[in-house]
Amino acid sequence: MKNRREFIKAMAAAAACGGCTSLCGKQSFYGPTIRDRLWMWGHHAQMCHKSGFKNGRKWVGPTVEQAEGCKLMGIPNDCFIRWGNMPAHPWGDYIQQFHQLKRFTFGITDSGNGSVWDKLDWAINEIKPAFPNFTGGFLDDFFSVKALTQTEDVVHKIADRLHENDLRLSIVVYSDQDGIKPHFKPYLDMCDETSFWCWHSKNLGKHEEAVRRMRDFIGPEKSLLMGVYMWDYTLGEPVSGERMEMQLEFAQRLLREEVVTGLIFHPTYSAALDVPAVNLAKQWIRAHGEDLWGRG
Repeated sequence: MKNRREFIKAMAAAAACGGCTSLCGKQSFYGPTIRDRLWMWGHHAQMCHKSGFKNGRKWVGPTVEQAEGCKLMGIPNDCFIRWGNMPAHPWGDYIQQFHQLKRFTFGITDSGNGSVWDKLDWAINEIKPAFPNFTGGFLDDFFSVKALTQTEDVVHKIADRLHENDLRLSIVVYSDQDGIKPHFKPYLDMCDETSFWCWHSKNLGKHEEAVRRMRDFIGPEKSLLMGVYMWDYTLGEPVSGERMEMQLEFAQRLLREEVVTGLIFHPTYSAALDVPAVNLAKQWIRAHGEDLWGRG
């Protein structure tokens, strides 16, 4: 009888918290819907002019800042990653836009000013006290850009400081640039979440299999986000409609099978473009945002 009462109490607690991973009461970071598990990769609006253009082409169309991009896409969460040192720290009122979001993270390795330790201090001592919705730090381009790669000891210290302050650590890995190498494992083990990307849209046909291998590599308990590029920086143009349809089709399959925990759409500043890649992404989010993870 006692065991039955304890079981009922545990079930009641699970129902009350609305998103638990086990009967021990550990609450999931994400809610049950697909939308709650969607992020955008956020860059300053003016970085649209550095989007890998070929043959003298230029950005044609509107550009938007990060919170507006999330709003246009119907996505509640943003990864605030500085590229081209925009915005430079101190950033003034720029980050006030992030109050509009459910969650946001900040780049601990990025191309903005400041050392890794500076960025860690800004995250913990400046951003976190002012933003209850701030959830952690991101190691961007960690293995693919040598200047951003850190030693295991440094990452251990970064992870410890974030965890001591109830913040998470996430990392970027590319299926076609980085692959899945044994020496990645200690780094990914120290991170709470791995984001897995396909840099060249021409390689998307191989990406679903790579995502499944990454899931096996990091184990079943770790959070795994699949990156979804709407812009191909290797071509300097939007991902084609055909490739975007394929990408969204296998993303939905991976979400339904709980292979991936969520998705990151890239980049925020493209969200106002009237192009097939962006329009298809918006249509998919409208159609599936309220689906339940593992069922949609």
